[in-house]
Amino acid sequence: MDHEILTNELDEKTKSLIEKVEKMENEINEKDEEIRKLKNELEFLKGVISGKNRKIFGVSSEQVDANQLSLFNEAEKFSDSKVEEPTLEEITYKRAKKSNYTGKKDNLANLERVVIEHKLEGDDLNCKECGEELVEIGVKSKKEIIRYVPAKLIVEEHVIYSYACKSCEKETGESNIISAEAPQTIFYNSMASNELVAHTLVLKYQHAMPLYRQETYFDMMGATLSRQTLCNWTMSAAEALEPIYKHMKKELLNRKYINADETTLKVINDNGKDSKSKKYMWLYMSNINSKPVILYDYQSTRSSSCPKNFLGDFKGFLQTDGYNGYNSVSNATRVYCLAHIRRYFHNIIVGLNEEALKSSRGVIGFNYCEQIYKLEKELREAYSSDENYYDIRFKVRAEKLAPLIDNFIDYVEREIKYALPRSPLGKALDYAKKHLPGLKNVLLDGSLEVDNNAAERAIKPFVIGRKNFLFANTAKGAASSANIYSIVETAKANKLVVERYLVHLFNNLLKIDISNSESLEDLMPWSNKIPENMKIKDRK
Repeated sequence: MDHEILTNELDEKTKSLIEKVEKMENEINEKDEEIRKLKNELEFLKGVISGKNRKIFGVSSEQVDANQLSLFNEAEKFSDSKVEEPTLEEITYKRAKKSNYTGKKDNLANLERVVIEHKLEGDDLNCKECGEELVEIGVKSKKEIIRYVPAKLIVEEHVIYSYACKSCEKETGESNIISAEAPQTIFYNSMASNELVAHTLVLKYQHAMPLYRQETYFDMMGATLSRQTLCNWTMSAAEALEPIYKHMKKELLNRKYINADETTLKVINDNGKDSKSKKYMWLYMSNINSKPVILYDYQSTRSSSCPKNFLGDFKGFLQTDGYNGYNSVSNATRVYCLAHIRRYFHNIIVGLNEEALKSSRGVIGFNYCEQIYKLEKELREAYSSDENYYDIRFKVRAEKLAPLIDNFIDYVEREIKYALPRSPLGKALDYAKKHLPGLKNVLLDGSLEVDNNAAERAIKPFVIGRKNFLFANTAKGAASSANIYSIVETAKANKLVVERYLVHLFNNLLKIDISNSESLEDLMPWSNKIPENMKIKDRK
């Protein structure tokens, strides 16, 4: 009996001890979980501080120290990849070596060339020894000098004479009066020549010189041209060039592949009121490698209706960043940008030391981006000169890029389960999860690029100009700037001398029926009707 009681007491004590141990284990687990969350929160806050410091004190480039690249490859062992990193067959090809010398060998092919011959004349042609006349035996040497010819403004006073037939007047009593043809300019009854308007536009939209600085520029040349006068010319030029812009837009919408981006600008007196809200300049462009079209479109909002209204029923490939507003172009196939995915992972690793890189889970995602770019670079270097480049790239991508993207997606799906959503890694994984499937659409066509960098580069001229202009005075002014920027940037992309091209447009828009599509096509920057002296010759 006593033994039984003792046994029961021991059982109760054991049970009590077990419960206490379990309770302590639960408390420890809760503390561990709390510590884990606090560590994650600490890492998140450190990431926020690091990101702020980088924005304030760091450089904007996303380049990574070359000494760290081996660590990115080393991190691959943590990714549990189902496929090996792509290896391309070795291809040998010849490429002309580029010289770093930037002196006389720079490209001078686009400059007017004046030949000045230095010959002996008069008494100098007589031999100093015997007095006989010297005979030319050849050219001793040639010397090239680049001479700067200062710009100047002149006033052309055109006097238009009229003529009458006195014989007709004697016979019929009526004079047959004929006048000489007066020179025509793009602006009726304006003092501005087509050349001067073109120069003003190039200064403002290609070289980012605001009109108030142009006042001083022209004043030094002896002409007092007010900012209001220059502004009127700019607005009138945009109106005159509108048929060119509309034809370019029609051409763009017929392409199968469009890149898009948008940026902000400040507009005051929009609709007659001072406005502090953000306005937007949208950019749409075609493949830069074949008859490029680059168009800007000013809008007062970032609404999804903006790309919808501009692109309409466009049914091709639309490549953008991750902004959902582009989904309104419902007939288009969205292609997302690898550079934006890469940027998230780059922001995680950029401030890490060598030891931290080895344990970072973010470096694995960054490494996948680097592998994709490496594959694209090797394809470009090996085949870009081949006329079947896009077909070759389509086939190689199907074999090597497709499994690489699938592997990237698998990594994201695994890691996102354990990452703190608010942490830099959590945000990177969430962005990649949403947009990697759209990036995979590059496999559908060999002409598609893996990133939207072309659009980001194309919008930079406007961003630079925006810093100089500070703001547009009115919505109409911003829309006019969009038209002119579009024509300037499209001309540049088609390797034209912009100022000469603008003069060409002004001269010919006066002569054609602007409702005739064929006539407008002849004026497009890619037209074979464009005079040779407007084309920038390739560097030799």
